[in-house]
Amino acid sequence: MPLDETAMDRYALSVHSIEYSPPAASRARLWSIAALALWSILSRFWGLDHLLVWHDEVFTLIRVLGYSHDELQSVLFSGQILTPSEVLRFQTPTPEHGWRAAFAAFVGHPEHAPLYYGLGVLVVGLPLDPVTALRGLSALFGLLLIPAVSWLTRELFGPGPTPWVAAALVACSPLQLLYAQEARQYALWLLLLVLSCLTLAIALRRGSWGAWLVHALTTALGLYAHLLFLPMIAVQAFWVLLVLFLDGEDRRYGLEQARRWAISLGLAVLAFSPWLWLVFSQHERVGDLTAWMRRPIGWPEILAAWGRHLVETFVDPSPGFDRGWLWLLLPLGWALWFFIRAAPRPGAWLILSMALAYVGLVLGPDLLLGGSRSQHARYVLPTLLAVQLMMAWWIGSALGCASGSMRHRLGLSTLTLLLALGLFSQILIARAETWSTKHLSAHTREVARLVNAGERPLVLASASSVGLGELIALAYHLEPHVRLWGQPRQGESTWPSGYEPIFLLTPTEPLRRALSQEALIRPLAGTWQWFIVTRQAKSQTRPSPPD
Repeated sequence: MPLDETAMDRYALSVHSIEYSPPAASRARLWSIAALALWSILSRFWGLDHLLVWHDEVFTLIRVLGYSHDELQSVLFSGQILTPSEVLRFQTPTPEHGWRAAFAAFVGHPEHAPLYYGLGVLVVGLPLDPVTALRGLSALFGLLLIPAVSWLTRELFGPGPTPWVAAALVACSPLQLLYAQEARQYALWLLLLVLSCLTLAIALRRGSWGAWLVHALTTALGLYAHLLFLPMIAVQAFWVLLVLFLDGEDRRYGLEQARRWAISLGLAVLAFSPWLWLVFSQHERVGDLTAWMRRPIGWPEILAAWGRHLVETFVDPSPGFDRGWLWLLLPLGWALWFFIRAAPRPGAWLILSMALAYVGLVLGPDLLLGGSRSQHARYVLPTLLAVQLMMAWWIGSALGCASGSMRHRLGLSTLTLLLALGLFSQILIARAETWSTKHLSAHTREVARLVNAGERPLVLASASSVGLGELIALAYHLEPHVRLWGQPRQGESTWPSGYEPIFLLTPTEPLRRALSQEALIRPLAGTWQWFIVTRQAKSQTRPSPPD
């Protein structure tokens, strides 16, 4: 049914009728934009190998390279003494493990949508270190996020300073940098989430079938990037209804556009249906693989985690969080309240809905059912990005005021402070070897230094998913003289003799009891999975085994 031009104009997003007359671009402003663009590229692609490889990145590479869980278990926990290079062979590509093996590995973990892993299979074939190649892929997505955010902000709020402020805040965000340099799917997920919202706004403004098909494509890709894209469909449905039916003068146009949106959504869900069926058919396995999220923590820890996430979106100068930075929540809260009250509709509805949806998705189950999801910033990245956009609008609206006014000076000062803190944090991250986003692997290099310092060190690991990932992550930093031994799940559990010192990784209770009869077992500071065995003076020394 053809749509008349008058209706199309009436239902175009209202922000595009806002008149804005920007001042003449100065050379200083152009140089600032060029410097910001250059910094964005350098910060994301420079030193991709400086931060340690952590547990989750190990498993990313295992799946991309097509190794099965049984294959790893049969070698790493076979009771054989291994060298670091023998452990790390599961992090390097082989001709025997191609696309078929990789796809089988993807299917074995339906909780992880396969788009990033499939792209990873392509990049690990490049003449690069596999970890660097995968992190470079994430860095590309993290870089593309910056112009995508600027475009989305312009589409929602019109031209002016706000799109450039949004791009600058994302470019200088330490949190965005960390996830742009990690061999995980989160940078891709966030990019496609922004692109899906952008194409939706464009489709609502233009109303053409071509625009709606582009939106269907970005939505389907977003679903294949991460299962947590699913809540965004509900957010977008809510926003579409608000945009189309808030003004009831032309109901025919609204119904036609709603029909086109429903068709585009149907196409996206249809494209994703094979993986959706896989998730439902293996729901018990998905529940088992994500059971760790349900570990209960107290509400003070939950609230502290949320405060930390909000602050670290803008400033994160050390791997250990300094509570003194929580003062930043006060001006941040004031700016967000101003956004809620004054930001132009309907753009503000989309940003607010996105923020609240992921707060409810993560915080709600933690408070009502118990869980530790809130401790991980990666699950609330859409909320944290929405907070950045809200802050960008407040600063942009202040910069649009008369030059020299109090509000203009306040906005400029806030922008300068946030960019300075973000850049300072990014410089410190670039010089570090570990960061808080490495979670349980954050102290791996410290553990490796202790192990490497021994003359005949041995690492004893008990079979578990944590033990498997941590053992491989540790092997990246071990010297050739170190030996590793994985305890078999069944059968003989007698550990090799003649090694000193001995380090334990997630030891089973029987192994700990056996070792404690002749040695002292102490946890390594800062970790819960690592222990060191100290021989008692009365214990007998066993003969050294041949290497």
